[in-house]
Amino acid sequence: MITINSIAGSAFQSYGASQQVTANNIANVSTENFNASRVSFQDNGNGGVTASVSATQDSVDISREATTLLSTTQNFKASFTVLKVADDMTRQLLSIKV
Repeated sequence: MITINSIAGSAFQSYGASQQVTANNIANVSTENFNASRVSFQDNGNGGVTASVSATQDSVDISREATTLLSTTQNFKASFTVLKVADDMTRQLLSIKV
């Protein structure tokens, strides 16, 4: 069964992969001949998302990596908010039933 928790969980895993790739890119900014990797997100058909990592021919651009980190942070916060709202709704529903 597809639940809010499984959908948000897939988002957390995907954003975690994005942060790992970004951290690796930043760590290798001074490495000669290092090519940055990128993450793309795809709908997995069940309401969730999956991340795919691909190599590029691009060098590391710190401003792009910083933007990616900021975006990923906001996506983590949004997913956490979805879980919190779902939890609050469940709590309210259970309090009405009792």
